[in-house]
Amino acid sequence: MTGDLEVTLDAAVVRLTIDRPAQRNALTPELIDGLIGELDAADSNPEIRVAVISGAGGAFCSGYDLSLLTSPGGPEAGAERDHVERLCSRVRALRIPTIAAVAGVASGAGCDLAVSCDLRFASENARFSMPPARIGILYSWEGIERLSALVGPAVAKEMLFSGEFLGAERALEVGLVNRLTGASELNGEVAQFARQLVANAPLSIAASKRIVDGDTPEAIDELQRVVWLSEDAQEGPRAFRERRTPRFHGR
Repeated sequence: MTGDLEVTLDAAVVRLTIDRPAQRNALTPELIDGLIGELDAADSNPEIRVAVISGAGGAFCSGYDLSLLTSPGGPEAGAERDHVERLCSRVRALRIPTIAAVAGVASGAGCDLAVSCDLRFASENARFSMPPARIGILYSWEGIERLSALVGPAVAKEMLFSGEFLGAERALEVGLVNRLTGASELNGEVAQFARQLVANAPLSIAASKRIVDGDTPEAIDELQRVVWLSEDAQEGPRAFRERRTPRFHGR
């Protein structure tokens, strides 16, 4: 845990807020370790159903703190890539759905962090970029693949070749963003949607997430078996027949 990370728990929703506003929430190794630790804790807590990642002070995350690199081409750069990839891979592997609440800048590793989440809600002042070509370095192949899979090769190349920012409207247009809100409405919109996910069947959501992300056929067969034989699969139709709201317990 680090002082640069604020953790709040509202019912079954955990919110992780990067809190380095003076640095536009740039990532450090300590901050990345703190985020991974909190994601581990959320993953092991059956009471938590949704994770939200956001930034403080009007920015989401401006990327990795390049002031920490004494030599961009040296071993520090490799360590930076490893740190960021550990975080993004952990976000993707989480059993629960993740929502990036993006206000302001999401650049480089910050853009990758948002892309690694299952969903991205953005305010109208959100801006996304992948600027490695502007500073003469290469972003990780894993991050490039994630971006390309989300927005398509043509838009990924546009972002990577130019390093230019995509505004919120264009990000919505190309599929980088799921929903766009006013700046003052972002947190409320995310909270409302998260509550909706909490009310749904967690086993179904977890299985759907793994299938969409491309699990193996053998794993998918097992996921389907577990969901269809679960208590939740009986509770849903029962609640429908009884004309009441279902109560899902993830078992």
